[in-house]
Amino acid sequence: MDILPSIKTQLKHSWFPFFGRFGTLTPVQIATIPHLLAGKNTIVSSPSASGKTEAIMAPLIEKVIGEKELSLLYIAPTRALVNDLFYRLKEILMACGLKSTARTGDRPNIPIVLPNILFTTPESFDSLLCRYPKIWSNLKVVVLDEIHLIDNTYRGDQIRVLIKRLTAEYVKNLIFAALSATLARPKAVAERYFSPQAVIKVGMPRKVNLYLMNNWKEIIQFLRKKRWHKVITFCNTRKDVERLYLEISKIWPKERVLLHHGSLSKGVREETEKMLREWSWGICISTMTLEVGIDIGDFDAAILYHPPTTPSSFQQRIGRACREDEDFEVIGYYGNDAEKECFEFYTELSNQGLVEEIEYSPDPSVAVQQIFSLLYAHPGGVDEKRMMDILSPVCLKETAKEIIAHLLEKEWLTIRHSGIFATEKLMNLGERGLIHSNIPNQGHFQVIELNTGKPMGEIFTEATEGNVFVLAGRCWQIVNVKKRRLYVKLISTYPKKIYFKKRPCRGAFTPYLPEHLRKTAPK
Repeated sequence: MDILPSIKTQLKHSWFPFFGRFGTLTPVQIATIPHLLAGKNTIVSSPSASGKTEAIMAPLIEKVIGEKELSLLYIAPTRALVNDLFYRLKEILMACGLKSTARTGDRPNIPIVLPNILFTTPESFDSLLCRYPKIWSNLKVVVLDEIHLIDNTYRGDQIRVLIKRLTAEYVKNLIFAALSATLARPKAVAERYFSPQAVIKVGMPRKVNLYLMNNWKEIIQFLRKKRWHKVITFCNTRKDVERLYLEISKIWPKERVLLHHGSLSKGVREETEKMLREWSWGICISTMTLEVGIDIGDFDAAILYHPPTTPSSFQQRIGRACREDEDFEVIGYYGNDAEKECFEFYTELSNQGLVEEIEYSPDPSVAVQQIFSLLYAHPGGVDEKRMMDILSPVCLKETAKEIIAHLLEKEWLTIRHSGIFATEKLMNLGERGLIHSNIPNQGHFQVIELNTGKPMGEIFTEATEGNVFVLAGRCWQIVNVKKRRLYVKLISTYPKKIYFKKRPCRGAFTPYLPEHLRKTAPK
């Protein structure tokens, strides 16, 4: 039975703005739309460029048509993705009669006239929940995009508690939708945030054609032989991006080489992204800043300059190219035999549709951050029972009491007969906007082998003890962090799935925990 006519009829307001230029639907859209039209909480797991965003937004728009206030909250993990979604969907939403806005660190204020749809990050959502308590009463829908990037981290746990606060304090009966790249267990992931009534897993893994090389002249010749005109190259550090830009500019037309990394100004990055959307040929060299799905057009192939630190990062990067092709075309630049083996290992996992299955472990630092956020939002105090209920997604009642007692001792909190209150010290922290982000020390670090003191290279990562990453094709674990140096130990000369079973998810508020909880925080 052809259900397309039925779907088209039900998408009364959104069909033409979203699908009019296509005239048909992708498999993930056909599978997803009926569930959301029926108001079911849904998680959608499918490969990149499969039409997931339209699959959830079109039917959800039908749920908020005619609403005068904020009705749909769309949470994405990065500022770049939030802004990209906003600009990409703004006119489509206007055609549906809906106003939208984006709220990130780049846009500090909510408009006087509320939008119907708000795009934001987890940290900005936290800030909004504290500072604008009256805007949520008409909310109907919450969307969690790229959930695989933040699940089982301090940011995912923060969203879990924020959703608990939202539904406990402001609004009931929400429809939830989550979007993800390929997940091993999408239902289990969704259950951490809402009660999923529909689990959509569509799309077979696309084959990865891997070409291993270690010479840039050879790579450029190969690109020309294959007639691959537009290519994205991923590096693991800004230093590599800058160095590679100079090297490639000597053997490829310099005016057709672009670079993109986090140290560039926002204006320069956005100009690069605009040129990539418009170009039909050229090479872009980037760090992880272009891993997440902002619109930069399609590429004929992806080049990975040395293996990324995890299998999931490998799949995220190659997914930026060949979006309309059957196979992924990937060139792996290796520095030694271990890196060759690492590329082959990552490719094998990708061809099987596998990513590292990470054991879930809540991060207790989120309890501290959310206690601060909750009390800042409620200067009149919060009773203990309510506090325990709010924190239940990330810690047991006994643990929450320990944390509160420790924060009392450190004079962040005070207790009166009517409940728990923030001290002036905590309120001042909130006024400065320093309580909404739990993102820890992040940046470029020199990697040093602990036993020998030998420098092993440089990586961009979160400086968390216990973290496992790949460098030079081998698996390392962080033992100690001192300023911009990571002291590591070698745990394997060959990457295996077992080494990616646990994710260190200690957020920036870990030092505020009681000592024994700091030591037992997940590694």
